[in-house]
Amino acid sequence: MSGAEFKSLEESLEKHLPKEDYDEVRRILYGKNVEKLACPEAERLAEAGKFEFKAYSLAHTTAREQGRKPNLVRIGLIQNHIHAPTDAPVADQFAAIYARIESIIEAAAAAGVNVLCLQEAWTMPFAFCTREKQPWMEFAECAETGKRNGYQFI
Repeated sequence: MSGAEFKSLEESLEKHLPKEDYDEVRRILYGKNVEKLACPEAERLAEAGKFEFKAYSLAHTTAREQGRKPNLVRIGLIQNHIHAPTDAPVADQFAAIYARIESIIEAAAAAGVNVLCLQEAWTMPFAFCTREKQPWMEFAECAETGKRNGYQFI
């Protein structure tokens, strides 16, 4: 891959394995094969925001009930990364993370997601992984109100 940016394990497997091998690796890693879904508006937002968006369906792997209509649940999972230098002011780092997550949530909404899971401690670049207490503890929020340095989440 000399010089190419490594984006994801999934992309590398799909690119470098024959389709039959790729399908078998996915079956081993994830269980049942899933069907890719097209979500044009969400994909457009992801391309514009320069983040990865994937959509899959498990509907073809479950038995249909006879007595009621299917209940469609669309689950979104977000894994984020740092978007401002860690030596930038805390307010700038927080604003960069928040803006990024906001664009990802917009793509999830465009895909019809109705259960959205953000990563743990998503509002900060580090969570308990350094011995330094400052400035990371400044990212802490009130558990009751969500308030932190003028921002409020509710």
